[in-house]
Amino acid sequence: MRILYWQYYFTPPGGWGNRRSYDLARYWKAAGLDVWILAGGTYFPPTLKARLRSRRCFRTPEGIPVLYLPTPYHQKRSWWGRLWDWMRFAIWSAALLWRWRRQPIALIATVPPPLLVWLAWLRKKLSGAPYAVELYDAWPAIPEAMKAVPALLRKPLRWISYAAYHQANLCVVLSPAIQQALNLHHAHLSYNGTRTSLFRRRSPPPFLPFRVVYAGTFGRVNHLSFLLEVARRLQAYPAIEFWLLGDGAEKPLLIEKARHLSRVRFLDPVPVEEVPYYLSRCHIGVSTVLPLPILESNSANKFYDYLANGLVVGLNYGGWQAELVERAACGFSASTVEGFAEGLLRYYWDRQAWKRAADRARRLAETLFERRRLAQELVPLLEKAFSSLACPS
Repeated sequence: MRILYWQYYFTPPGGWGNRRSYDLARYWKAAGLDVWILAGGTYFPPTLKARLRSRRCFRTPEGIPVLYLPTPYHQKRSWWGRLWDWMRFAIWSAALLWRWRRQPIALIATVPPPLLVWLAWLRKKLSGAPYAVELYDAWPAIPEAMKAVPALLRKPLRWISYAAYHQANLCVVLSPAIQQALNLHHAHLSYNGTRTSLFRRRSPPPFLPFRVVYAGTFGRVNHLSFLLEVARRLQAYPAIEFWLLGDGAEKPLLIEKARHLSRVRFLDPVPVEEVPYYLSRCHIGVSTVLPLPILESNSANKFYDYLANGLVVGLNYGGWQAELVERAACGFSASTVEGFAEGLLRYYWDRQAWKRAADRARRLAETLFERRRLAQELVPLLEKAFSSLACPS
């Protein structure tokens, strides 16, 4: 049996983005499973693309085969441009799956985009081939809440998505709130997680400046104008700096808005392997979203990476992450600019409290969110879901 990890937003070694699928594939490969990856090229680093040229297949350092389609997807592209990118990838993938139709393939489709799980569902309807689905977001509830789905399409998209989730041989969700929002009580909860060994802090950050970091995507949903308003409110504290690390459609606009904020620094995205260097020089890790209740269900990898690096976590939303960090006393949440600024200042003035919270954040990551453990938990579930494909090696 071959596991085929089907993910549009795959991040290979040296790339910038979420590395969950690559990490899980590495651990499964080490456990003796045959793992292949079918991916889009969105987060492939330029050096890898230049080395591959016209080749569409390569192996990772661990020997995992990766088949990919170069895709120009970027948040700066229009909605129709992104949809076309998804459709190209889905059609290309469907052609490969047809060629492999006689092979025992354990297909794991990731969402977003939803096209992949729809095709996996259709494939099962036509041939009986089993599949698993991994939900990174509460789709279609999130685009509906953001009014990105026309009213006429909401009901059919909801129907086909829920049918695909419920008829999967294994459904995996990356947060308890996704499970609740989509009424997927049968789904297995497997957090996005992090590599605690990679994000281990090697030394404490400098006492001053006191740094607040955001490391992730600069999109509309991320609501980073909120963080700029916090920075504006704290201009009277010249020893507090804000680092915004990443890229996205909103970045030029945010840079323009921050022209007169001398303590705000924008940094280009870096490979995942280099992110711990930047986090280790900071004190507070921030995650922000638009004030929509459904967005509180997110399972963004930056949240877990902050914890693993021993950063105190600041959130501008409620929900399961806010409850977790407040219960573990390793962060704070505040939906107003004033409340968020007060949360930062509490740790700015009391460094002993910051140190205790930072230590608790690291312990929380080690206890609950280590990706090696999450990968091990999924192995027996995959074996059960794809037992009909089992054959002697």
